[in-house]
Amino acid sequence: MLKHIRLINIFLVIVSVLLCSCASGGGSSVKASAPEADYAYSESSGRSADTQDDDRMMTYTVTMSLSVKKPEETRILLSEQVKSNKGFIVKETESYITTRIPAENMDNFMNEARALGKVENETKTGVDITDQYRDNAIRLESLKTLRARYLSLLDKANNVSDILSIEKELERVNTQIDILEGKQKYAEASVAYSNITVRFREKTKPGPVGWIFVGLYQGIKWLFVWN
Repeated sequence: MLKHIRLINIFLVIVSVLLCSCASGGGSSVKASAPEADYAYSESSGRSADTQDDDRMMTYTVTMSLSVKKPEETRILLSEQVKSNKGFIVKETESYITTRIPAENMDNFMNEARALGKVENETKTGVDITDQYRDNAIRLESLKTLRARYLSLLDKANNVSDILSIEKELERVNTQIDILEGKQKYAEASVAYSNITVRFREKTKPGPVGWIFVGLYQGIKWLFVWN
């Protein structure tokens, strides 16, 4: 009898252990948290991508051709529009103006230019220089660190040979730094100011024979189209 009771107790202990293991739900909690972690990761990645897109450095070049009634008057008006949009003229002739306009005023200047005549042709080209700019920034930082090390060595140098050798390397490094700093400033200026060229020419007028065809066209148009 005691033996049977002991077996029953052992059986009950085993069943209790199995029930506790099933009720713990350790595996289900891990699965439930996984989608939240994935969402948090993707949301963070999305914000990072948006931030990177907002930080892209773009340079724009625009070329516009206009057909106008009075080219000289158009040239004067364009010059005034350049000033009102806080830009400056790079080159000016009797038939075109090349100007640099702040990037934030580019669209406004182009709209004002379009209103001066009939647009015959217009092209707008954008170039992303972000990666090149960042690479140059990294190289520039490395060169400045190298320069600091050379300056430290120069302070510790005792003989003329070492001093001359270090100064030669410093000159080389300083030259590279100056070149990279110039490239960075040029890149920043290219992003800040768009390059816009507006060409303009007088509208072509029909000759004596051409006016005959113009009259015929207007007559035929009147027969078929009434306003």
